[in-house]
Amino acid sequence: MNLKFADIFRKGLTETLRDRRQFMFLLGFPVVLIAIFAFAFGSGSFLSGGSLPHQIVVINNDAGVKLLTNNTTQYTNYGADFRGVLQNATAQNSTEHLFNLNNVTQAKAEDLLKSRSVDAVVIMPKNFSAGITTMVNNSTRAAITSSIGQQVLAGAGNGPGAGASAVLPQPGNASSQLVVEGDSGYVNFLSSQGLISAIFEQYKNDVKAQAMTAASSGQPQNLFNDSTPVLIQPIAGTQSFSFFDYMVPGLIVFALLLQISVVAGSLLRDVEKGTLDRLKLSRVSSFDLLFGTFTLWTVITAGQVLVLLAIAMFLGYHYQGGLSSLALALLIGVIAGMASISLALIVASFTTNERQAASVAAMLSMPLGFLAGAFIPLPRQVLVEYGGHTYQLYDLLPWTWAIAALRSVLTYGSGLSADVALDMVWLIALAAILFVVGVVIYASTRLKAQG
Repeated sequence: MNLKFADIFRKGLTETLRDRRQFMFLLGFPVVLIAIFAFAFGSGSFLSGGSLPHQIVVINNDAGVKLLTNNTTQYTNYGADFRGVLQNATAQNSTEHLFNLNNVTQAKAEDLLKSRSVDAVVIMPKNFSAGITTMVNNSTRAAITSSIGQQVLAGAGNGPGAGASAVLPQPGNASSQLVVEGDSGYVNFLSSQGLISAIFEQYKNDVKAQAMTAASSGQPQNLFNDSTPVLIQPIAGTQSFSFFDYMVPGLIVFALLLQISVVAGSLLRDVEKGTLDRLKLSRVSSFDLLFGTFTLWTVITAGQVLVLLAIAMFLGYHYQGGLSSLALALLIGVIAGMASISLALIVASFTTNERQAASVAAMLSMPLGFLAGAFIPLPRQVLVEYGGHTYQLYDLLPWTWAIAALRSVLTYGSGLSADVALDMVWLIALAAILFVVGVVIYASTRLKAQG
């Protein structure tokens, strides 16, 4: 029989449309992927302002200063003043606030940074007002002397040309910094610290302009002197980390999610080749079959995590802690891998061949990786706040807790701290639920005795 192009096309189209599940997966995967990216980067996303306000903590250690204004001494705390500016700052052409200020201690703020519950911590040191005062005085002094001449310095207003209405402030040499601390690998921190820096620059210009206007009738000048720069400070211990170092915990968990395809494909291969039927005829118990399968893939998962860590370190990966951190990371990875194996059981229960299983697994693993935070932070979707912790929609996934725990252990060197213990409790609980569901569904669909 001489088949032509049209016959080949018709044959392929018929086979594709006949396999309805496969056809839906071909359509479903790109749809899900586009939906995830639209959720993360679309008009309602954080990157376009949809996730405002940024969660920050402001620690004001400023002692303030006493300023002489109109022969009256007044106490001024520029730290408290700038805190109010941040609290009231709104998005351009909007009434939506840029920041939500969380009122916690500095120690608690450090913990919130590591769990990415807040985007940045702003710290005003004790001499913050002294630095602002030096900036104002020196800038105003430079502006006045450049416009009315050095005779003001010599005659203090008694010589020729000294009739200008001007008050020459005393020079100073105090300096300070506005510290903005956060996770350098977290895009929310990069965005929030940029906003904070820009608002602080505008604040300093406004303060200086007001002082100059009070000191003379001249027009405000550009900032001549800056005694209070912004210091962007990474979380302790991560100063030399690269973006790759921050990405490794998420990449490890995403690799474990990709394992769903391999495990589900292996299970369906046994179904297609009749291996599963022969095992059932040999009267092997469901427990032995499932336990053996699960143990096998758990051991493979442990090896996979070890290989991933070894390759990452070979490629220059930096982490905090010694062998204990690596051992704890291995344990976390294995538990996350067990959750992936459990999901693979569910996939294998509802697909009919290896190709379908691979398609479904791919359609699940990529979106789950995004939702768990393996690559980018998603807009906040808070479900509840309880016990000092904020629980989001993504926290229903065990892999979200795995990434958080790995990040705390490897990136921040937290060890088995209270926060890491909480992450692991949730990881184990959700993985156990997924395991029970997977085993029950697979046993009822694939391991029932043939009648």
